[in-house]
Amino acid sequence: MLAMDASRYTIRDLGAERVLTVDGREYPTYYSERVIRMLIERKGLHRAPLYFPFKTTRGRHFLERIFSGLAARDIGDLSVLEVGCSFGHITEYLSEQPLVAGIWTFDSDPPFVEINRAKIEDHRLAKVREVRYLTNEETCRLPYGDGAFDLVVVLGVIEHLPLEDRHRYVDEYYRVLRPGGWIGIFDTPNRAFPLETHSVGLPFVQWLPPPVAFAYGKALRPGRLRGVTLEEFTRPGTGWRNASWSECLPSSGADGLEDLTEELGYGYRFFKETTRTWKRKLLLPAFTVACGLTRRLGKPPSVCLPYFNLVFRKRPRA
Repeated sequence: MLAMDASRYTIRDLGAERVLTVDGREYPTYYSERVIRMLIERKGLHRAPLYFPFKTTRGRHFLERIFSGLAARDIGDLSVLEVGCSFGHITEYLSEQPLVAGIWTFDSDPPFVEINRAKIEDHRLAKVREVRYLTNEETCRLPYGDGAFDLVVVLGVIEHLPLEDRHRYVDEYYRVLRPGGWIGIFDTPNRAFPLETHSVGLPFVQWLPPPVAFAYGKALRPGRLRGVTLEEFTRPGTGWRNASWSECLPSSGADGLEDLTEELGYGYRFFKETTRTWKRKLLLPAFTVACGLTRRLGKPPSVCLPYFNLVFRKRPRA
């Protein structure tokens, strides 16, 4: 792939930044040439530039409020576990936070692990203690002790876990969280929402049996599923099944958790304040009514929203 694409792009080193040029379009970035080439190898030439601004567009976008909440409570010197480092943009954002003392992260994707390690070396991210490669099975038994972390960040992960016995993975995130610690689960598509917004982009597709969902997607979203086989569509990690509210909690349920979601400005407030598209703006009154009714019924407003952005505090033991 990289050899085929090499004639279609150039990388210029301007000292303070590199400029990737693809088919005549320029993409400036502070990443090194080796990181750019590794990213192209992993994600392809046209998808690679999308990752350049992710530290801001995803890191600050999703995490700024939780760190504001921690600062307001004078909680610092944090040991942080980042679940699924991907390209490492969240790792970078975490390393810049004054409240963070140390960062441990892992991924089951070997190329992304190597990319993140290269970025940490390039930018001398001293707070990062470890970027570990774990197999999918190993992520069901994380190599960290009970209560090892003050903060656990799970961003865009749960929908990609195998649907069967998903709590084998999620329970580990809560096990390694210390009593009194916080966990943030962000950018996780809600299976209960009628429109699947993460992958296929069709109503109700996430509720259908896989062969039916595949045929439905092929018929109405042929571009998104071009060249995709049924086996590829149904394998773990594709994300089109989304995630349920209960799958974002430990298998023991919410009894041991304090829900800080709305207090910190996530959930409904986050959805309202970050609405940008005309479609969402048009539908915002309906979401306002639905979330209000849900709250009156004693349920979290987030269950009405397309995506979960949740924060819980693990209650200290009595």
